[in-house]
Amino acid sequence: MRQHILKLAICFLLLSNLNAFSQENKGFDPSYKLLQSNSIVQDKNFYLFTAIQQVPKIKHLFLSNEKLANYLKAKKLQIIEGAKTCGTNSDCYFSSFLWSEKDVKFISAQLRKLYSSNTEIKKFIQDYLRPSGYFQNYVNLSDEEILIKAWEDAAKGMNHIINVYGRGMKPLYPKIDSIGYDKGSLFYRRLIDINSNSIANNIKNMDLFFEPSLQFAINLLDINDRFEASSYEPLALRENKATIERIKTIDWDKYKYAVILVPGYGPEKERVSINPVAKFRLKLAVERYRMKLAPIIVVSGGRVHPYQTPYCEALEMRKFLIERYQIPKDAILVEPHARHTTTNFRNTARLIYRYGIPFTKKDLVTTTKYQSRYISNLGFDKRCIRELGYVPYVLYKRLNQNDIEFLPVITSLQMNSMDPLDP
Repeated sequence: MRQHILKLAICFLLLSNLNAFSQENKGFDPSYKLLQSNSIVQDKNFYLFTAIQQVPKIKHLFLSNEKLANYLKAKKLQIIEGAKTCGTNSDCYFSSFLWSEKDVKFISAQLRKLYSSNTEIKKFIQDYLRPSGYFQNYVNLSDEEILIKAWEDAAKGMNHIINVYGRGMKPLYPKIDSIGYDKGSLFYRRLIDINSNSIANNIKNMDLFFEPSLQFAINLLDINDRFEASSYEPLALRENKATIERIKTIDWDKYKYAVILVPGYGPEKERVSINPVAKFRLKLAVERYRMKLAPIIVVSGGRVHPYQTPYCEALEMRKFLIERYQIPKDAILVEPHARHTTTNFRNTARLIYRYGIPFTKKDLVTTTKYQSRYISNLGFDKRCIRELGYVPYVLYKRLNQNDIEFLPVITSLQMNSMDPLDP
């Protein structure tokens, strides 16, 4: 019975993935070129804002909206006043940059009015938001609702950064993602003061309603050295360039699987670049690769353990594959941002879709038996739903204690506003 349900799920997944490329669904478009600001962290966490800034007609619409202009004017006065009077009282500053429920509803109302009165906004959603893939979880919503959801997620994301990396609230995983300083120390309170005054000094150059809070939040990530989201980017032009070129020439029919995913395992000790568990996982993957089960090995894992380690799991695994086993560089894809097993799958799916790897061809996750057991446990699905809002894979068949077949899910392209280190 369970196998029958699984096969139905696989069929549904394939149909959903194919439908995601159809004109009716108007979701992710592999040929779409992502817009860029001068901040990769912004682009990956707040693509809505980057798109508004980079599309001239849309930027003009927002700049010419009287209610949004008045809202920003009041916000600027509050920030300037705070810079004069708050001193080292950090809480005094945060209120100027956090988005209240009332603020979010007000902006949502203005966005709805803009949408209903202007065809350029509708075209903006069709031409920039939908095909980006960043809002793939909302693909079946109306254009108007996608716009509202994108805004609400962005506001939630800014608040999350300010709360965690400004106010020192605990993130989901405090051991690896927490604030880098004692929030109550004079040094840190002065940093908040400096950040706030920096915004106030440049406030004249901020013309869009979201820019002061956005810049304050990004500055907080910089203060805490949490630049993981931008690390090693652009991957397609750096670590993964050679493999992307080779992907265009691969005869996929010669292989049973498209890729072999190897999840990282971070070192437990400082000054140790690669964990011995990761070495065993790589040994297993090399055996499968040499059996020609797949043409590409994906090594997935960011700078995670121990706290703020300088070593990136994926890059160290790639180095190990090349030096120990002489695996060609163009047979390895690096995914250097995942911080959990959930995002090992999600981020690998993103590479599959964005790099043109066949998404209907099964993949193999190869790992040590304890993690493999965990992956096939239903509790792992629940964790994915709890942390990501969806399951980024469909498990197909367990081959042995180390290998499980799976298929990627296109919803994995959805931006996660609650994880600024790996959105």
